[in-house]
Amino acid sequence: MLRFADMKIWVRLTAAIWIVLIIAWVGVIFWESSENRQMAIEQARSFAGSMHETTLAGLTGMMITGTVGQREVFLDQIKQLSIVRELKVIRGEAVIKVFGPGNAAETKADAIEQQVLKTGQEYSEIQSDDKGEYLRVVRPALASTNYLGKNCIMCHQVPEKTVLGIVSMKISLDDVESALSA
Repeated sequence: MLRFADMKIWVRLTAAIWIVLIIAWVGVIFWESSENRQMAIEQARSFAGSMHETTLAGLTGMMITGTVGQREVFLDQIKQLSIVRELKVIRGEAVIKVFGPGNAAETKADAIEQQVLKTGQEYSEIQSDDKGEYLRVVRPALASTNYLGKNCIMCHQVPEKTVLGIVSMKISLDDVESALSA
């Protein structure tokens, strides 16, 4: 039987080079996949930030024009986006005190949403269920003298940085997973 040590030097060198190249290629493929996944997750976080601002901009416009009672039509349109698996807007205590509790969906908050309502700190985490992975983002709406060009405090009558409510969403990562699989 021919042993590796008995092979000609050029064969051993060629084999060693191929082994090192294969290990390097596999490593680069795994590293690149990991980097692409992280980049896609960051893009999903950025998208969630845009959806938060879009939701609040739309609701603010509806408040100003007196059509906020029809907000479910607006929110339903956002929910129809293929990447948005779930979207909820929940009122904070300061808004409930002045404007009432709203509809039932605006007061049902899970533990994470209650935490964000209480602390005013954003929550973001990758989670999964039977439908696949998603980015769960819960962002507070804080009272400001200049948020998207409007003064929240004039109408809401609360101190600056008071939590007015939250926008809770689940952003699908299905496209990320299918792209990585391909």
